[in-house]
Amino acid sequence: MHVALALFSIALSIGATAVVFTAVRAVLINPLPYSHPEQLVQIGTDLTNIPELSAGDVVFWNDTQEIARRTRTLESVGVYRNAIFDLAGDPAEPPESLYGLLITANLFPTLGVSPMLGRNILPEEDRLGHADVVILSYSLWVRRFNSDRGIVGRIAKFGSRDLTVIGVMPAGFDFPLHRPAAHLPSPHVQFWSPMSFGPHTTQGAVNAVARLRPGALLIQAQQDIASISAALAREFPAINGDRTLRISLLRDRAIGSSRNALLLLMACSLLFMSIGCANVANLLLARGMARRREISVRVALGAGRLRIVRQLLSESFVLSLIGGLFGYGLTFAAWKVLPAITPASIPRIDAAHADRTVLAFALGAAIVNGLLFGIIPAWRAVAFDGFNTRATVSEKRDQTRSSLLIAEVALAVLLVVIGGQLLGSFWKLTETDPGFEKDRILSSVLLPSPERYSTPESRALFYQRVLDRVRNLPGVQSAGTVDALPFSGENHPAYVGLEDSSASPRSAQFPAEIDVVSPEYLPAMGVRLLEGRWFHQEEATGQSNVAIIDAYAAVRLWPGSNAIGRRLCVWCTPQNPNNWKQVIGVVASNSHYALDEPPKANVYLASQALQRAQFLVVRAEHPNSDLAQAIRRAVAGIDPRQTVFITASMRELIADSIADRRFVMILLTSTAWLALAMAAAGVYGVISYSTSHRTQEIGVRMALGATPGQVLAMVFRQGFGIVTIGICAGFGASFIAIRILRTVLTGVDSHDAAPVAIAVALVAVTAALACWVPARRATRIDPLAALRQE
Repeated sequence: MHVALALFSIALSIGATAVVFTAVRAVLINPLPYSHPEQLVQIGTDLTNIPELSAGDVVFWNDTQEIARRTRTLESVGVYRNAIFDLAGDPAEPPESLYGLLITANLFPTLGVSPMLGRNILPEEDRLGHADVVILSYSLWVRRFNSDRGIVGRIAKFGSRDLTVIGVMPAGFDFPLHRPAAHLPSPHVQFWSPMSFGPHTTQGAVNAVARLRPGALLIQAQQDIASISAALAREFPAINGDRTLRISLLRDRAIGSSRNALLLLMACSLLFMSIGCANVANLLLARGMARRREISVRVALGAGRLRIVRQLLSESFVLSLIGGLFGYGLTFAAWKVLPAITPASIPRIDAAHADRTVLAFALGAAIVNGLLFGIIPAWRAVAFDGFNTRATVSEKRDQTRSSLLIAEVALAVLLVVIGGQLLGSFWKLTETDPGFEKDRILSSVLLPSPERYSTPESRALFYQRVLDRVRNLPGVQSAGTVDALPFSGENHPAYVGLEDSSASPRSAQFPAEIDVVSPEYLPAMGVRLLEGRWFHQEEATGQSNVAIIDAYAAVRLWPGSNAIGRRLCVWCTPQNPNNWKQVIGVVASNSHYALDEPPKANVYLASQALQRAQFLVVRAEHPNSDLAQAIRRAVAGIDPRQTVFITASMRELIADSIADRRFVMILLTSTAWLALAMAAAGVYGVISYSTSHRTQEIGVRMALGATPGQVLAMVFRQGFGIVTIGICAGFGASFIAIRILRTVLTGVDSHDAAPVAIAVALVAVTAALACWVPARRATRIDPLAALRQE
């Protein structure tokens, strides 16, 4: 029994740790797939007056040109921005929207990468009026072009444009590594094309990555960029006066908050492995007691104690090696299942797999564990005086075994508390009211082709025809459009202010999400109207100066007053001071960026809604896949070449926004449950083994009149007394762990005592059951048989 429990403990602890190590290695340890990635930096922008609207990794085109011209620490600066192209279909494949990048010719040289087929974009192709070219991703080349190595030089039809394929990137290459928005057609870039296809005015928003010059340090580059930013603010105060430039390592920006989550997972898995190590050590200690006669005889026959220690360590080594192999098998099986739930928001997690490096890690961890859990039992097995092997085991508990069991239970409490905290926080997050109905809403990304719908009027006519068709579909109750759907990753922040603060500095205004919506959008989303009225149809077809605001904006702008009929200024500056909007309605506040975002203002406009629409929103009785297909057919009936992608319910979009938290929560709570099972197995194994070697003592007690209840209480009390110390130690440590958890992960409530109480109670009940089973078995000992036992 003890060998089976030991193998179970080793395999489970090594397997769980190797599972997390596989993810950590793929995301944090493996170098980025670029040349000398430690020299790559990301350029970003911070807005000085309103940090809430900081542009993150966005920079403006003119700033990138000034940086490239003035820098003393950067070798090159590559610029890129997102793009969506429609790949024309054929009889075998329908038209498909592709997520890609428009890039400058020096982006790939900056990254230090080259196509595996063909060539890079030439500088002369990165200018307006020159040849249209495209570089394909490896996956697109395989999927749509059948891995044709003769594709270079051929024409591929993207929308109404004929693009010459000049290269194919190697397998595994991806840039950027993180998915910028949920509404993009795919999580990975499918093509790269010269930026000359899109207008990049001096104020065009782009992204930029740069390479440090040889010998330049990050701190020197940061000082260099700060100096350039200050100079630009002095020279161009109207443009650069309210923003500052910054740079950071590309790895840090790509990994983002995933680093903390994965490191927490790794720390918890190491704690779990410690439980397994203590578990096996305790089992081997108990087994060593049964081998004292054997060891005594061998010592009497001349065997040295060092030789016996080597033998016992060899046995532990073999046991750990077998357990490590089983643990790797569990890791291999786990990573056949985990890719189905790994979120695209964690970069490179899809490349995680249990390869030979993971096998080496599992075996190495098993060997280290074998030494750790084998040395103490081996030494204790020979460190006794005399040969009194016939005596029954005394009631005095072995301090080493007790300490190991206490540590095991304490760590189990700690892990169960952490898992419970994350589970409780995630449950509260999923139960948060987003401010709209998430179960009856189906959304689709519908971007009219700029070649076929080149004017605002043609775009509006196309969307109107789509709305007319979709509203007539069976089960559809209403339909509307919006230019930035909540939880899609598309955000339109801006400044808003009062009528008497239009000429004030931007610090006198505050940020808000500005969405342009059709009149049916807000009612279709199930947003509650608190005051005023909805938009009228005529207010969306032409120029109108009306707005609907949410309750937070109303309180922020006019606390204690009625907002209806009042005016606010949207993105007003001294250069554009008259963008006034009159409030006609107030709606309930709703989440746009995230479920746990701090309160933010939302302002809805209707002017030219269909001309600026990007998302189609449908309210239906049953928003299922059949309706999604019906919407696609309705659009195809208007324009067969028009693509519709990312048709999903609002519940699915919300779930996608918290997918990384769900992944971490699943792994941590799984570790917590395994720790609970491991601790229970450890308690059961030690108490059961100890009880089996107290058979004579228990038989004597029962022969002298002890009742089964007294025997049960004695065994249970001795076992659970040790467990109680471990529970108290883990309970105290859990408060420190929760404080640390709050600094590592967002959304953890350290003031909620319920998860802690439930976790402690769960460990206590499980440990009590593990103590009760062997104690109950002890009451069935036959006193006569026990007294005759050798």
